Amino acid sequence: MIDAGVALTTEFDGYKAGRIVIKEALGGISLKPKLAILAVDSLSRVQYNYNEVLKGVREELGSDVTLIGSTANGILVNNRYAFRSVGLMLIGGDINIDISFNYPESKLDYENIAKSIYQRSSGLLPKENRFMLMFQDGYKFPPEVFKKQEMLNMRIISLMSGLVSRFFKKQLDDFKEDGMGLTSAQELLESLYNKGFDLPIVGNVATDVRNYESVEFYNDQIGDDNIVGVILSGEGATKFGFGFGAGAESTGKTLKPTKKIGGFFLKIDGKPALEGFCNAASIKLESLEQLRPYGYQNPYVSLGFREKSNGEEIIHLSGLLTNPNLSNLVTTSFPFNYKIPEEIEIFRSNIKVLKRTTESAINQAIENISKPKFLLGFDCFNRAMSYGDMMPEIIEKIDDTVGKDLPRMIFGAGGEIFGKKDLGYYNNNMTFVTLAGGE
Repeated sequence: MIDAGVALTTEFDGYKAGRIVIKEALGGISLKPKLAILAVDSLSRVQYNYNEVLKGVREELGSDVTLIGSTANGILVNNRYAFRSVGLMLIGGDINIDISFNYPESKLDYENIAKSIYQRSSGLLPKENRFMLMFQDGYKFPPEVFKKQEMLNMRIISLMSGLVSRFFKKQLDDFKEDGMGLTSAQELLESLYNKGFDLPIVGNVATDVRNYESVEFYNDQIGDDNIVGVILSGEGATKFGFGFGAGAESTGKTLKPTKKIGGFFLKIDGKPALEGFCNAASIKLESLEQLRPYGYQNPYVSLGFREKSNGEEIIHLSGLLTNPNLSNLVTTSFPFNYKIPEEIEIFRSNIKVLKRTTESAINQAIENISKPKFLLGFDCFNRAMSYGDMMPEIIEKIDDTVGKDLPRMIFGAGGEIFGKKDLGYYNNNMTFVTLAGGE
């Protein structure tokens, strides 16, 4: 048997918030908890004292229950969605925490981290019902990093992209020594699967889209460039299921990044990047100014490509920064060292697609579970921006799919991790990733 309890509070005081969610979550679970998953919103301007939140949770939870989690961009618990909030999920019953981990310096030391996780997992006895849940530090673009990106907007840089690429990569690596810059989630999972790791992986790339500050939680510790997580397995009738839904549909149009430095596009279809992007997507340049409140993150248009997995097609989408003041630069979330396809599809999002992919991702996760007991989700914040005042429709769609009584918690994610051994791309955006447990 497996059981779960969830809670959400908007209590302002961190310690009180921790006490509230742990008491409420404990009241909703009939079995002793073995795993606690903590989400703390960091999108609001006034942020929680994370140490106080952990203290409040731990005093009631005790030290024998493994706790993992991260900051989030808004949290949905059951039918309540809130910013400036703390969310908690407890899972107990017929589950085993086979391995738990907390590694610092995730941006630079991912190769050694992957080696360690693989070596530790190799010692486990084979079991079909096993997976990895992880939270990894995400994109951190303080002013120093943004200045380097603005440098890429210069026309001379576009003409000398080969030389600048090496120089810019070195600077990004220097930033990583301080835990800043780009995430290494793609590189970490790529290294892990290349070593022979064969478990499914789901999780959150913790990115605060407002000020690019984020933290990860592990027991009573707080990290700011960490990867934390567990390898879980089920006992008896316990089952786990996973779902994946890309939140946009193809426009049938494509573009070619004719000059780029990693995921930074300097020219598109032979034109200055922003002009080429707007022409290819059939949108007006001046319309991008409407994205200023979102830091010019574009929740409506995405770039992506397709990949086959067990005969099924998976669409991988990239987040976009389309700043009309940087005419020679379109910033994507594609990993710096990833071999980006020469031709990239253009996707657009709308509420119908978002509702359909929400339902699909949940149904995939519960497909082989006759008695679902919990739903954990990672929903890209760009999708949440697209929801706008239609968030109640998304909540209603979730209710219609799994019922109103199923305990559920959904992170507003900065990147959605979905890994399988037959995939080659793992760090998604504009995507809803789901994990369900039951019998």
